[in-house]
Amino acid sequence: MIAVRIFRSVWFLSVVVVLAALLYQYASWPEEVVIGQGDINFITLSRDAFFYTSLVILAFVNVTVYISRTFASNVDAFVAWFYGFVAVINFFLIIALSFISLFNSSENYRFGEIGFIIYGSLFLVGMWLIGGLFYWFAQKKRS
Repeated sequence: MIAVRIFRSVWFLSVVVVLAALLYQYASWPEEVVIGQGDINFITLSRDAFFYTSLVILAFVNVTVYISRTFASNVDAFVAWFYGFVAVINFFLIIALSFISLFNSSENYRFGEIGFIIYGSLFLVGMWLIGGLFYWFAQKKRS
C-alpha cells in the first residue's frame, strides 16, 4: 500500500529531525536543565540525565512502530495510521524540547505568549487520534 510507504518515510524523517534537534539543543543546555516550575522552586535535572531520559523516551516511542508493525502486519491502514501517529508524537517532542531549551536560555521571552504552540501540537496529536477512530468506525460500518 502506498500510504504505508509515505507515512513510513514521514516517520523516518521525523525520527532524524527529532534526534538532530535533541543533539543540537543538548549543546546549548546549562549544566542544570530546568524542566518545570514547582510551588516554591524550579524542578531541575542534570544536562546528561535529561538528555538520556529524552533519548530513552524517543527510543520507546519509536520502537512501538516496529512492535505494531509486527502485530498488525496484515492491516495496512492501521500500520499507515500508526506511522503517522508516531510522526506526530515526534513533532510534539521536537516542540517540547525546543520549549525547554528556550526556557533554559538566557534570552528574555514572554512564555505565556508562545504556549499556544505546545497546545497546538497536542491538539494535532488529539486530532490524529480522533481521525483514526473515525476512520476505524467508518470501516466497521462499511463492512
